[in-house]
Amino acid sequence: MRIAQYSLISCLLLACSWAQAQVVVVVNRETAVEKINSDQATQMFLKQVQTWPDGKPVQPIDIREGAPLRAEFYSKVTGRSAGQVRAYWARQSFTGMGFPPKQADSAEEVSKLVQATPGAIGYINKKQVAPALKVVLETSP
Repeated sequence: MRIAQYSLISCLLLACSWAQAQVVVVVNRETAVEKINSDQATQMFLKQVQTWPDGKPVQPIDIREGAPLRAEFYSKVTGRSAGQVRAYWARQSFTGMGFPPKQADSAEEVSKLVQATPGAIGYINKKQVAPALKVVLETSP
């Protein structure tokens, strides 16, 4: 019984730390942009804007559905819920207008993919920012 209580407490603490995490939008270090706003990030992740100002393709990298960080990103940056984003991509896919961004299993994988992919953009916890990434948008904690 005691082990189950400790496991439950650990899970709750982990959930609280995610809820308090500051989400940042990061790009590949070589991307020629220093800052973007929430509207620009929304357009890139919904693939409404597909090129950077220098003409290179935007490569958005999303975290898998159901991840707390994904829900926090879409809520804070785009003002959309997970259900609204899912419905958007269902409509886009059904009409042949577009397909969702590539998905990663974790923020660590997003970080690696963004570092390795020119034009890539993703979101991670601020505490996970690597030197090879450039933070272009910070959300409030």
